Amino acid sequence: MEGYLKLKKIMDEYVALLDKLIVFEEQKLEAVKHAKIDELDRFLKEEQVHLLQFKGLDSKREKLQKELGFDGLTYKQIISKTDGELRQQLEDSFVVLENKTNHFKSLIRTISGCIDVKLHTIDATLEKFGADPINKPAQNTGIYDKINTDTSTPASGLRFKSTKA
Repeated sequence: MEGYLKLKKIMDEYVALLDKLIVFEEQKLEAVKHAKIDELDRFLKEEQVHLLQFKGLDSKREKLQKELGFDGLTYKQIISKTDGELRQQLEDSFVVLENKTNHFKSLIRTISGCIDVKLHTIDATLEKFGADPINKPAQNTGIYDKINTDTSTPASGLRFKSTKA
């Protein structure tokens, strides 16, 4: 029973972290909407701290699950092994965690959509003025473009891509 309560505590820690991240992402969304580049730079730096917190919490959860013999099981599978008041407590924590996670994911999708719209607007504006759009870079404009078009090098055909929002 003590192990299950530790697992509930970890779920509650995830909820607390998600509460912070939801506020953080809402602020980031406002910065994206209003094109506040300096704020976005600050958010990207802060985001690294939050990612490390998530990694630490994931490690803690994985370690506990392994200790309890629940390695590789989902929360729902673990909860199904309980009954009574303990089960209700775990289910309640899980529902809150699931709702916070869904809200967080929704915010991330919204931010990504806003960024895509802004990039499309920039591309369209550049095309109107005769410039190559961002998603279609001019050939051989820099060293990396030259390497990419040079078929004699092993790295030819590879592109660098940013995955950050």
